[in-house]
Amino acid sequence: MKILIVGAGAMASLFGGRLASNNNDVTLYNRQNEHVKEINRNGLTIIEKNNDSTHVSLNITQEISVNDEYDVVVVLIKAHANQIVLEPIKAKISTKTLIITLQNGIGNLETINKIFPYNDTAAGGAGCGASIERNGVITHRGWGKSYIGYPNDLKKKVLIEQFVQLLNDCGIETELAEDAQSVIWNKLMINIAYNALTALTRLRNGDLINTKEGKELLSNIVREALQIANVSGIKLKDTNPISECLRMGREDIGGNKSSMLMDILNHRKTEVNVINGAISREGKKLGIPTPYNDMITNMVEIIEANYKNQVI
Repeated sequence: MKILIVGAGAMASLFGGRLASNNNDVTLYNRQNEHVKEINRNGLTIIEKNNDSTHVSLNITQEISVNDEYDVVVVLIKAHANQIVLEPIKAKISTKTLIITLQNGIGNLETINKIFPYNDTAAGGAGCGASIERNGVITHRGWGKSYIGYPNDLKKKVLIEQFVQLLNDCGIETELAEDAQSVIWNKLMINIAYNALTALTRLRNGDLINTKEGKELLSNIVREALQIANVSGIKLKDTNPISECLRMGREDIGGNKSSMLMDILNHRKTEVNVINGAISREGKKLGIPTPYNDMITNMVEIIEANYKNQVI
């Protein structure tokens, strides 16, 4: 199977590195930056749970050819980059290619369906976590199960089953689900719980819930999202998403630095608009108050708009 991963950030590097370490044909597509240059020069180092490290050669390209004919394209870029990154390459991706989004937030699958209207698409949520420690080095600090959901009319079910098997074979525990929206919203609950709060407090996921106040904030933020999901008819895997988010913070992703925290620390645009901001928008449409997600979204956006004015 020939696999293209769009992106070369922490999660794209983790998925690409894991697949490559198990001798799969995988290429990453990303603009040039220092992290990309270091990987192309000297390979990728993955720091593991026990602080051992795995080193793997990984190819990151800035050009895609129509002759490459990838079986699977995995989209692992920030949601706000979808149009600018995917539009220029859509003519080079065969309509036979299965496209899977493993991005944070909601709305990504709909955007990808518009860009690639003739392709089979699927959406997933990564239960694992990673962060870039320095150029060419990532830390694997989350070990939850990943899920990929597909529509009933998916033509390439055998292909997606094979891809999921490859992920399991390389150590990324993954399961198939028949409801893509359920998968998206289950991952959204975790993103809502941790991303913005860890970005604002500058804490690792597990440290956020060391206090009663942290647990209360997390619970109220997730509770608002759960109300939206229930009214919208979204079927969630977990019967108690608040308890599951707290459990994951204690057991699976506690040591991880969230992607939004890393964005804030590095003065980058965050995905708050498709995570907590999405809950705020859906709440307004449905007439459901979402004061916690409203405030969290506003606070992150204030920081984003004032990077140059921060007092250090």
